[in-house]
Amino acid sequence: MRGSLPDSLAPPGTWRVQGQAQPTRPFLTAQDQLRTVAGVQVTPYDGSPGSGQLVRIRGASEGRLSGQPLYIVDGLPALNDELTPDRFLPSVRSEASLPTVAQQQAETGANPLQLLPPEAIEHIEVLAGPAAVARYGPLGANGVISIRTRRASGTAAQPLRVRYAAYAGVQQVRQRYDLLGASEYAAIANEAYLNRGGPASGVPFPNTQLGEGTDWQAAAYRVAGLQQHQLSLEGRTPRTGYLISADYRQQAGVLRNSNLSRYGLRVALDQHPSARLGLRATVALGQTDQHLPLVTGTEGATRAALFALPTVAVRTTQGAYSGYANDNNQYPSYFSNPLAISEYSYSAPRTRRLLSQLAADYQPALGLTVQASVSLQLTQLDAPSFSPRQYINSFGPPEQSDQSGNQAYQNNQLAARLAVHYERRLGQHHRLGAEIDYQYQKNNYSSDSELMLRLYDKANDTPKTGSYAISSISARPRLHRPWARVHYALDSTLEAEVGLSYARFGYDNKAEYYPSAQLSWHPHLQVAGASQPLTLWAGVARTSLFGFGLNMFGPALLTSGGTFPNEEYRRQAPLRTDQLEVGLRLGEPSGRFMAQLVAYERRSYHVLLSSSIALPNASGYVSTVYYDEGMVRNQGLELTVATSWQAGRVQGTTRLAASANRNRLQGNDYAMQRSEEFNNHPLGTFYGFQQDGLTASGSVRYRDLTGDGQVGYQDKRYLGSGIPAQLASLSQQVRLGRLALDAQLDGQFDYKVLNHQLTVLDAPTGLANSATSVRNYWTPTNLSTSVPAPGSVSSYNTEFIWISNRQLENGSHVRLSSLTATYRLRQLASQDLSVWVGVQNLFVLSSYRGYDPNVSSGGSSGNLAGQDYGAVPVPRTWLAGVRLAL
Repeated sequence: MRGSLPDSLAPPGTWRVQGQAQPTRPFLTAQDQLRTVAGVQVTPYDGSPGSGQLVRIRGASEGRLSGQPLYIVDGLPALNDELTPDRFLPSVRSEASLPTVAQQQAETGANPLQLLPPEAIEHIEVLAGPAAVARYGPLGANGVISIRTRRASGTAAQPLRVRYAAYAGVQQVRQRYDLLGASEYAAIANEAYLNRGGPASGVPFPNTQLGEGTDWQAAAYRVAGLQQHQLSLEGRTPRTGYLISADYRQQAGVLRNSNLSRYGLRVALDQHPSARLGLRATVALGQTDQHLPLVTGTEGATRAALFALPTVAVRTTQGAYSGYANDNNQYPSYFSNPLAISEYSYSAPRTRRLLSQLAADYQPALGLTVQASVSLQLTQLDAPSFSPRQYINSFGPPEQSDQSGNQAYQNNQLAARLAVHYERRLGQHHRLGAEIDYQYQKNNYSSDSELMLRLYDKANDTPKTGSYAISSISARPRLHRPWARVHYALDSTLEAEVGLSYARFGYDNKAEYYPSAQLSWHPHLQVAGASQPLTLWAGVARTSLFGFGLNMFGPALLTSGGTFPNEEYRRQAPLRTDQLEVGLRLGEPSGRFMAQLVAYERRSYHVLLSSSIALPNASGYVSTVYYDEGMVRNQGLELTVATSWQAGRVQGTTRLAASANRNRLQGNDYAMQRSEEFNNHPLGTFYGFQQDGLTASGSVRYRDLTGDGQVGYQDKRYLGSGIPAQLASLSQQVRLGRLALDAQLDGQFDYKVLNHQLTVLDAPTGLANSATSVRNYWTPTNLSTSVPAPGSVSSYNTEFIWISNRQLENGSHVRLSSLTATYRLRQLASQDLSVWVGVQNLFVLSSYRGYDPNVSSGGSSGNLAGQDYGAVPVPRTWLAGVRLAL
């Protein structure tokens, strides 16, 4: 949808989303503000400074791989490298050696779109329909986000103009877990000790009147400050336009010892040697430094803040961190101290990016346009990690950090485009157009990981022993992507277009073709005595993803028969997504009212699936991973209503976007044999056990659905999906004279969140703190409860790590994402000054017991949607800012 609003409703600091002017809600990233587009889900990985965000368009069509859309910057692919470690795990010898879901998907560097803050973007558009994504054939299966960056405004000569924008504010944790205080924890720890068979004389807490004790969440988190400044110079001579901008951002995270600093510089030049020739050059570079405490492991700082004992102070009487058996009165003897983790276990990634582009537009004849462009993107990441120094035969509180690893990543991308577009009118009623677009893309990836462990002699603090491991991955994918389209229009009433693209994939050099077609009709409808334009259309297209299920590393090996260790294999076929769309729009996109309804179906074939299967004990391994294929079907409806209105002196714009999606996965025969979860269930399925009350002794009992007297793998069932089935967004702008108000309200509905923290918090072990829900624990006189007896569950029980409905929560929520008030102090031809105050993430209406229901510890993978594993809280942010133009 495209459109515009009256200039009086476009205060300083605006950009265009889907063609309509919207305020550049400053601290929200460009991705955050895409929630106002129907069918777009935006989910942050967590609330760490610089954290990335998942953008999912029209549901998930990929299981193991990234579900992110293709980003196009000024016409060429750019900023599509997520800085994550290798996600594909080999066979493992023990379950304990498996990385957590957060470790597997953890970002190592900063969000790629940090390079382009909202103030640097002029227009952003989500391309989801067949005709829109067709030109990106082998790259467009997950949808496309097209960004046009800001350049010098206008076409006439103008003097130098200076713009300055800045804001500052604070962040705070919006919601906390409800945990036990010291007295309640001590009483449960005593009960758990007795239930495990300990003597009454040896209870760990003879006196349970200990008050509230230590609030570890308050100790681990803080009110954090932030600031951002941007200065730009722009001007234009009769033939040349220029824009130079620099930005600086400093942000402290709400988790102690987390922070970010960013520096950016951007230069955009336009040259028009003649009326027919236009030249453009753009260079953007940035550096982001982060300091990120460990949160992804089993003993990360965020989880430790929940499990730490309220009966123990943060530090001992000697001033050392508690939790390291340095206090004989401490029970248990050891626990993870979140403040010690935040201070001594961390990574310090530095991400550098350069994006440069040269482009030319030439019109050799009427109706004929030739476009050529080339871009170079350089990404470099260095991410050293640190952990407490370890000593031989000595264990105590950490005193200093030692480097324990490093990850280095480089990606050099060269992209080029040559396009020819011709359009001609035939008589008075016909218009014919043709376009040929050829693009070439070359990437050089390399990723090196180092792990190191040194043990020191405590006496002289010198290294005595050590171990070292290194791994390296590299790839050099190439893509030649031609695309052609023919377009025909009859009296601007009937339009038809067909297109074709193709690409060759590396293993067998087989060509894959991507056709597309769309038919549109534009009648007029009489509404309330006025003629309103009506558009109806239907389109189809085939798209794919660059590479195979293992992305740039080539096709996966799929199991086609045999048994371990003598399996038979075959190569995975290229991913293929076929999409059908029909739509209806009432009103002009640029008018004062527009309503649009779209229905679609997408089918993605050869989607990579994986199963972790138990192996015979004689193999020496616990499990291995098998790869299979499947088909994902997405069906959905999208509604968009946008209107601009006036009531007396008050002017406003209202935009509503809502969507519903039905996602289903059907595995091939091999996948079906391995797991029922691949049989017509959504991606992001939670497949686990169902609690069936408690046993006679107060232990958790799970349903034996097979009736064989044992609870095992065959008793797992579908428990829900982590992908929202419905999305909604309501944005409202109101203007009265110099005052403008802006609000963005978003919602996600009908999905589950696997809250890994509840595995511990809802089990009164007595060895870690618990949630207040355990107050209703089982006793011989309290049988009508689902909370087990204290001490009946511990980390040594197999069922302690089982996925079940005990950890699943309803993720549905409504969020006030942004609320801003802007006042224009001065508006002259040569001066423009405005100030604003705002708040982001003010409230979330949800039954979720954790910090935030909209996080993704599983990154952008569809299979791992809806998981919260120690995610840093997404904070509430209070801001005040100024915009000045001279």
